[in-house]
Amino acid sequence: MTETAAAVAAYAAIASSVAAIMRSASPHTYSIESILKPGESISPTLDESTNAVEEESTSLNAGEPTICSVCHDEASGRHYGVVACFGCKGFFRRTVRAGKNYVCRYEQKCRIDKAGRNVCRSCRFQKCLQVGMEPDAIRPDRDKTGRQKNPRRCGAYENGVVKKTSVVSMLGDLPCVALLDKESELSDDTHSSPSSRAESAPAEMSSSASLGDDSVLPTLCEVEHICNQLRDAHPFEQRTVVALVDAVLRPSLIASRCALKFDSSRGIAGCKEYVESVKRLTVLLFDYSNTLKPIADLSATEKICVIRNCLAQFILLVIAHQTVRNTENAHMILLPDGHYLHRDKSVLSNEHLEDKRYVLLDARVNCVKRNVIDQVIGPMRRLAISDVELVALKAIMCLDPNTAKIDARSATLLSVARDSVQNALYGHLSSSLPPTEATSRFGNILLLVASISKVGAAVTGLMQLSRDIIAGCDSILDDLFFHEDC
Repeated sequence: MTETAAAVAAYAAIASSVAAIMRSASPHTYSIESILKPGESISPTLDESTNAVEEESTSLNAGEPTICSVCHDEASGRHYGVVACFGCKGFFRRTVRAGKNYVCRYEQKCRIDKAGRNVCRSCRFQKCLQVGMEPDAIRPDRDKTGRQKNPRRCGAYENGVVKKTSVVSMLGDLPCVALLDKESELSDDTHSSPSSRAESAPAEMSSSASLGDDSVLPTLCEVEHICNQLRDAHPFEQRTVVALVDAVLRPSLIASRCALKFDSSRGIAGCKEYVESVKRLTVLLFDYSNTLKPIADLSATEKICVIRNCLAQFILLVIAHQTVRNTENAHMILLPDGHYLHRDKSVLSNEHLEDKRYVLLDARVNCVKRNVIDQVIGPMRRLAISDVELVALKAIMCLDPNTAKIDARSATLLSVARDSVQNALYGHLSSSLPPTEATSRFGNILLLVASISKVGAAVTGLMQLSRDIIAGCDSILDDLFFHEDC
């Protein structure tokens, strides 16, 4: 038999065998792995331009932990020497390649976990190093790639069903905001774990009420906890004149970070106590703005604009919520230093009331107090706003894309962030209430923003009148409330 005849015979035998297998309707399931030679892989290492797995990353072996060593999220493999998720892998890679040097604002004591890993980049990077991530393992030849067409879209859908995603980084590195950021063009996390995939979620999913339900609100709660617990390790000397840019970097220049005590234990407040309380809550807003992204990533000038835009509303919201939470007295407004305001009692001393100007001021103060109690505290008490709803409402007020004197990109970032919070809040309500009741409560909570803004404008007008009559005002409050040159 010639070689040609032998080859023909062999081919015919193979074809006959394949046909027999197909006709037999075998119950066994065959996969591509079953016909690979021993040692071959279905997923060879490819160049990054083909959206493939990098050589710096390997899959987990049997028995290895499946929890990220950095943030304790679900791990996706071994990256740069340690078991980690794609979110921490991508963060570490970007930080090392860009040579970034982050600075912690909270004395390197930030908690890095699934909910709070995006609060502080400095502590997150230090945690990466502590658990053993190796900067030298990052391949220098794997640089930025071009823009991907529908990156990771196939990973988000399976059999026409959207896979569950969570948005752990929604308010740290917002996934939808990150899509607008140049850093998102890096293909660091091509294949993401379920909890990290939100950074690359397809556009169709952004309208889903479930987007971020599991992570946005916990992240906001973490930010809230951090800001409320901040204390000054070494209090700064209080200055009579403070530049706002300096205040952004060191909020303690405005007032010390004393404990917030809404307990009415120190009696009725006068003008001085009211001003000190406003200054303390102003420091709280500065801390909040320095922690909540994307506000924290804005320039100092734009950050000041955001703070100016929401200062009165922020102070009112905090005071109203703490009043509802700490007293059932419908005539009191609690302040953070232990003092309180009463609906029917004056904040001015008796000797001042002989002056007609002070009589006018006292009348305006009483009017504003009634408005605060009736239009803000009353509705919040009736709605019984929870702590989770509060943090969402606070973020919605601060993430105002209509803030004056910020550029178009910053406005877009704020708008996307606000939409994310609103979606998360609605998803939270929908998960615990019937649809009609959830929709109604969602609308009523958002309507509080309008009421708080209206009363906030009245508070600002009252402070203006007070400044004109008393002929003096704290310089930092004067700059924030009455000057608009951001």
